[in-house]
Amino acid sequence: MERGRLFDLAEEAARLTADLEALVRLESPSEDPTRVSALAEWVGDRLRERGASAELRPCLPAGNALLARIGRDEGGTLLLGHLDTVWPAGTLAALPWRCEGGRAFGPGVFDMKAGIAVALAVLGTLARTSPNPPAVSLLLVPDEETGSPHSRELTMDVARRHRQVLVLEPSLHGAAKVARKACGVFRAVFTGRAAHAGLEPERGASALVEMARFVLFLETVAAADAGTTLVAGRARAGSAVNVVPESAEVEVDARAWTRDEMERVTAALRRYRLEDARVTLTLDGGFDRPPLEPTAASESLYARARRLAGELGFELGAARVGGASDGNFTAAAGVPTLDGLGPRGDGAHSRDEHVLLDDLPRRAALVAGLCLPEA
Repeated sequence: MERGRLFDLAEEAARLTADLEALVRLESPSEDPTRVSALAEWVGDRLRERGASAELRPCLPAGNALLARIGRDEGGTLLLGHLDTVWPAGTLAALPWRCEGGRAFGPGVFDMKAGIAVALAVLGTLARTSPNPPAVSLLLVPDEETGSPHSRELTMDVARRHRQVLVLEPSLHGAAKVARKACGVFRAVFTGRAAHAGLEPERGASALVEMARFVLFLETVAAADAGTTLVAGRARAGSAVNVVPESAEVEVDARAWTRDEMERVTAALRRYRLEDARVTLTLDGGFDRPPLEPTAASESLYARARRLAGELGFELGAARVGGASDGNFTAAAGVPTLDGLGPRGDGAHSRDEHVLLDDLPRRAALVAGLCLPEA
């Protein structure tokens, strides 16, 4: 296949926009497995029409994932994304699909229906333009927005059979994402002893006081220089204002750039000791996504992507972001991973969510080029 043929994807702008509109109109909230699975079927049908094989993979109770493939060889490139969005069914009535000023709007258009439209174009074009297309797989999971609890094993298993992973999550102002933080939630539950606040407060053991000490302790574990954060985001305590609180709990958002920091934080929280021996602490949860840490192989993959982007006439920057994706799992599985290759846009998870339409064919050309063996 002539490498230049890939750049004819720019001529498919109309099809890319039509695919994106259809994807947005098929609402697929994470909490609705029927709708998510219906979207998986729709994408599978479109890919079969364009020369790919496609099958549904159950990820119950979240719904079905879609696994598609072109090329006869084993391995190759895995394109990775998700079907679900944060928007509840019916949002389309309030935030309808529309194109305005070169931008497309609608629930999930940026995160990440635009990435799915790019995947459709890439697989379809590669299958159509060569009798022996490169080996490329596409995996779209149903539950990424809720942490991928039901699809992560499938993602890691599929990724290990490929030489590289390209994640079609949204770009950050056009930049690819070369590093992501590990993230997770710790839940600390304190149990003390209730007592009347006026008659005999000394008989009580305040779970709330111990929780407050724990929250202050978090500041000593966090490490600003290393980018390690611990944020007490939600807390509950007590039953009435005139009762020494018998129970309290706090949920802590934890993020770290490296596995070493992730392990240090976990160990520090597990070692925490209460000041009031009458109060007990139960700590559960923890990091559920490992970091996407740069490696020599992933840096080489980014360098290649940057060169290809230059040939297409745009600059591909590199970004490090605190948020996580399924790319965290594939990187932890040891597969070179480059994230944030979806089209430019902004407003993920907001009412102003949008994508730049002229960037869709350009991103498709970039991803298609990365799927070819290096010359």
